[in-house]
Amino acid sequence: MSVLKKYRDSEEDRDARPSAVERHRVSESMSRPVVAVPNKERKSPIVSFSFTTELRSCLQNVRNEKAINLSMWVERKLRQALSDEFPDIADKYLD
Repeated sequence: MSVLKKYRDSEEDRDARPSAVERHRVSESMSRPVVAVPNKERKSPIVSFSFTTELRSCLQNVRNEKAINLSMWVERKLRQALSDEFPDIADKYLD
């Protein structure tokens, strides 16, 4: 076994083990059904935008320092923003 393969295997094992925070978040997110559509099957992407460099750096530091799952955090914030900004539509589609 090469050193590189051994390193990759140990990284995969480490990455495969969820932390307690991730396990809690996964159990929360499993309570609502999620349907994922691969990008190549979408006619147009729903979310396709870029971040400024300073915002990207800030998000990376938040992720590293606070050890949070940014995609779940963004989803939660987006749901809240939609409920606040477009309550009629949000009530119709969001739980």
